[in-house]
Amino acid sequence: MRCLVALILLAGVLVAQTTTPDSKGAVAGVVKDTTGALVSGITVSTGHEAEHGTLITADGITVGVGGPSVTALTDEAGSYAITDLLPGTYTVKTDCNPESRRVKVNAGERATLDFVCPANAAISGHVLDPNGDPAVDAFVWLLKAEYQGGVLKQIVIGPKVTMEDGAYAFDAGLEANRRYYVLVDISPPEEVVPALAADLKEREPIQVPTYYPSATRTDSATPVVLQPGEHREQVDIKIATSAFYCIEGKLSASGAPAISSFAIQDIALAGTRLARLRSSSGEDGKYRACGLPSGSYRLSTQEGFTEFALSSSDLEHVDLSVDPAHLSLHVDWDGDPPSAPEIPKLDAAAETTLRKIAALLGMGDAPSADDLKGLANRLRRPDLNDTELWNAVMRMRGDADFPMEMGNLMGQLRPRDSVVNVTLSGTTNGLARSLGAQIPSDSPFRDGIPPGDYAVGVQAFGSSSAYAKEMTYNGLKLADGILRIAPAASGTLHVVMVEGSATLTVAVSDAEGKGVSDATVIVVPDGVTSVPSLARAVSHGKTDQNGNASQTLAPGKYRVLAATQSVRWAVPDDLEKVLLVLFQAKDIEVDAKATLQITLEPVPIY
Repeated sequence: MRCLVALILLAGVLVAQTTTPDSKGAVAGVVKDTTGALVSGITVSTGHEAEHGTLITADGITVGVGGPSVTALTDEAGSYAITDLLPGTYTVKTDCNPESRRVKVNAGERATLDFVCPANAAISGHVLDPNGDPAVDAFVWLLKAEYQGGVLKQIVIGPKVTMEDGAYAFDAGLEANRRYYVLVDISPPEEVVPALAADLKEREPIQVPTYYPSATRTDSATPVVLQPGEHREQVDIKIATSAFYCIEGKLSASGAPAISSFAIQDIALAGTRLARLRSSSGEDGKYRACGLPSGSYRLSTQEGFTEFALSSSDLEHVDLSVDPAHLSLHVDWDGDPPSAPEIPKLDAAAETTLRKIAALLGMGDAPSADDLKGLANRLRRPDLNDTELWNAVMRMRGDADFPMEMGNLMGQLRPRDSVVNVTLSGTTNGLARSLGAQIPSDSPFRDGIPPGDYAVGVQAFGSSSAYAKEMTYNGLKLADGILRIAPAASGTLHVVMVEGSATLTVAVSDAEGKGVSDATVIVVPDGVTSVPSLARAVSHGKTDQNGNASQTLAPGKYRVLAATQSVRWAVPDDLEKVLLVLFQAKDIEVDAKATLQITLEPVPIY
């Protein structure tokens, strides 16, 4: 039945209408790489921008109601063309670059949109053992940092296994102008087990995972930053040796010993699949692990984690409680909630479809206005238990025009009841939780929440001007949108929503006053001074063909700037550059329910 609900809502993208060839348009252009060479075989996709936004059904199904995607491949000359497009604004992207662009398609016209794909870059070198000889069968990894949902994570690429001469090479999927760290990981010798000499002086140094060129930690490693199309050679790594230490402790849950496997990772690699060692506790929950050089680490199980640091000695009492926390979500309005608007007047085609459904429900050939209004409300607020309605709709599926008819009807009957979706993205454990709820409501998260730090995201649906005014946890305001949850804690995340967001319209023009299309408009709340805060708070969009862009904002102070260069919003290197040029931004302040218009010239982001 869920699939049926999604089918009905998704059909909202299809609007029945009659078109002629002259009423359609096209998007065409060429694709080159950063060296200027034409690129064939690239997929270019275009999708009509959603007219009615995104809907969430009563049981949490999220349905986008934008138009279907249409694709084309570039030919040997790097050219592509997507034709037979209805007039409107489209988003267009390639499979060689994650950033999409906007273009307006007019009837009977062909819009031109060219793309640049990064040329393939490469990193290669040799791995040497501590004696300077080639290291055979060593595992080599690439690490790159990336923000996902405002949370910084390490993305692991590889491994590549060294050859007889110790050589390795990464030659696909690498991006220019971002930091890569090269890491060599070797299996520890078999003698590095818990049964070791207690006297540290009697322990022989061991080979340890090593970053280029020969560092044992990321803070002393040298990153590799590639130019477009660059093949960086001789990135050679000499495996380091180090003294090592042991730790011991106890794992427990709900006051009883926990028998559980665990992993120990460098803090910099927490949340990745790379671990210094993996082991298990005994039946009494106690464990002992050896083979760790000095550094900062995380000991983690599937249920939780703890962090510790080693300096120059073994460490005791590295204990871990894995009791989950229990969290409830309380959402309400500041002031009066928005009133649900009346059902809009349907066009003739939508009313005909509604009458078809009414007839299948036994309402006769001439249902009353009240009957039609009640049926429209049933469709606007899907109830999975309304089997009578779903059976009637299922009977219409045999009609070839069903998607068009239902799409047109549901597009006009789109739900307007306010729903909020709250997401928790683990900044320390990589876990995520999501809960959708009506406003107001009290809803418990169904599963226990592992302890840790979480970035809180709030998205409102059904009300275009609602935003989160305040978030608190057990009465304390969240600092920088971060929720810190202790083991076995019990608490309430309180989100206060308010109506009255502002609209900012930005016109980007060059020195001659001409509109700049496809420019990036960047809006940053006042007070953002760090890259992590920027990743969580920045708002951005693209200008249309006339150089205009609009954004909906919560009331407050902001800094606004425009740039013609593309920004990779997940890449810390690009966010650092944005932060450096914020002093050139225009300071603005927007009031609730206000509309502000400003004009900007683009600034370079180096």
